[in-house]
Amino acid sequence: MRTQVLSAIAAAVLLLSACGETDSDDSAPSAPPSVSAEDAKSTSLSDITVAGEFGQKPTVSFASPLVVDGSESTIISEGDGAKIAAGEQVTAQMTLVSGTTGEVVESSYDAQAPAGFPMDSAQISQDLYDALIDVPVGSRVLMSLNGAAQQGQPEQTLVYVIDVEKTTKPLTRAEGAKADQSGNPVTVTWADNGEPAISAPQGEPPAELESYTTIEGEGPEVKEGQSVAVHYSGWLWDDTSKYFDSSWQEGRGPFAVDPVGQAQVIDGWNEGLVGQKVGSQVVLVIPPDKGYGEQGSPPNIPGNATLIFVVDILSAQG
Repeated sequence: MRTQVLSAIAAAVLLLSACGETDSDDSAPSAPPSVSAEDAKSTSLSDITVAGEFGQKPTVSFASPLVVDGSESTIISEGDGAKIAAGEQVTAQMTLVSGTTGEVVESSYDAQAPAGFPMDSAQISQDLYDALIDVPVGSRVLMSLNGAAQQGQPEQTLVYVIDVEKTTKPLTRAEGAKADQSGNPVTVTWADNGEPAISAPQGEPPAELESYTTIEGEGPEVKEGQSVAVHYSGWLWDDTSKYFDSSWQEGRGPFAVDPVGQAQVIDGWNEGLVGQKVGSQVVLVIPPDKGYGEQGSPPNIPGNATLIFVVDILSAQG
């Protein structure tokens, strides 16, 4: 079980997603590194040596400090698998090295669990997307960009070695047998493309997190620590006439919850998705203490709001 997935990498500049925060500004330039180019001993990827075989933790060496202007990437060794395509889920071993010190900051090889992320530039950085799109599975990729290795730390050039282990194409909607909804406080209906709508809820809002299965998938159960791709729509218990957020909106794709159980999403998601089967659709009724609490999430979610989410579980990796 993966208890921490590249926390430094995820917190830095590669993974952009958080529930309700899917917009990203790809035009914004990277912050300049704290070490100036004049003081650098290395200035490009060609100054970096990566030793070791694919599938093993790499040894990365260069004369530090390293300062690379902007983002660069190159394929160190090319695999013989299918090319990575947009919309796929990528499973990769990732090693992050500080350009300032030359030391390894974090490696998924040490955690003995790969990272998982979607090939979706709304959820990962454009730099990572560009570095991996059309790269064959089995490749080792070297990438640099400027950012903070961990939140609150100074900017620097960061070096990533990415071993692409596999890709999967997630489902586009929940698939399985439709379940009895008689015990569900809302009734879910579906558009032709699978987008859900719900009725007004019956009864009083619950004090505890509740989940109801509307479509029973046949995939494996979601485990804590995995990267989970979902489609979702969310409504206020007090107003189900329109959703306050939905990944089904035009131009958006599946949303990555990574790592589920500890992801930067509300507690109701981290708790409610674990144990569900891939392919399933679940209704999560989330009380305020598992949602946005007393402060809410203005302007769409008031304080002390009970939330209703309908979530399609499309894939789980890691």
